[in-house]
Amino acid sequence: MNQININEFDIYAAFQNEGYISSIDVLNNIIATTDTKNVIKIYDINEKKEKLTYKIEDIVINDIKLLKSFLEESEEPCINFEIKECLFSAYENRKKCKIYHFDILNKKTIHIFEFTSEINDNSFALHPNTHIFITSLKSKELLIYHIQNKSLLFNIKVQNEHCIASYNKTGIIYAYTPNVNTIYLCSCFGDDYNDEYFANFDISKITDNTNICTHIDFSVDEKKMLVTTKHNNIYTLDAYTGDLLYSYNFNYENIPTNLPFHISYPIYSFDSNYVLSGMFNL
Repeated sequence: MNQININEFDIYAAFQNEGYISSIDVLNNIIATTDTKNVIKIYDINEKKEKLTYKIEDIVINDIKLLKSFLEESEEPCINFEIKECLFSAYENRKKCKIYHFDILNKKTIHIFEFTSEINDNSFALHPNTHIFITSLKSKELLIYHIQNKSLLFNIKVQNEHCIASYNKTGIIYAYTPNVNTIYLCSCFGDDYNDEYFANFDISKITDNTNICTHIDFSVDEKKMLVTTKHNNIYTLDAYTGDLLYSYNFNYENIPTNLPFHISYPIYSFDSNYVLSGMFNL
């Protein structure tokens, strides 16, 4: 990208030393990015400049999540907050078994959540308005943690080695795949979690022949769900009935379907009318 094209953007983030961006999160006016060379960069959208760069040695950072620090009690707590901390998962010795709770301003680790098994890709989800996160392990467990108390709230045994999880935008519903052919929808209020689902969607028609589900996202209006599968398909489902609405296929003649999935974090647009997705350049 040349300098003329760069000047067309309000903010341009570039990583040196041949690293590439491994995750992005946006909260309020703050953008957080990580790269494969262990670098965290924080940008302020309003000021249109980089606020912080920090390098952590000996790990590969992935899946950064910005945390809300609430200022005071309010009728609208989701608005009255600032951003001081973040979470990110990390690879050490080629295994992703830890989630770091990190102080952005003081550039120090607050706590490390360490697991006995590897974290599944796309299973690390942060609740929109509370200090709770969900993640699943390859040992067929779905774990729900309270960040401030450093405590395990719930451990759900699943039948899926590649279980993934996601919250809806208001954080009153979480979805996960207990097996390769099903999505469970469960309610959650504050610290009250259980494994009793109020809806389950059969997705066997789109996950046949080992074409497992790899990503779930809810639309902003919460009427639709987005499901990505291993063989580079994106499906949109009715979030109330589980009915298939649309499908998008990203298989190309020169890309074998047996390669690891390479659709990159598809999401809904803010108006819920479009699906946005990156692609790995193989």
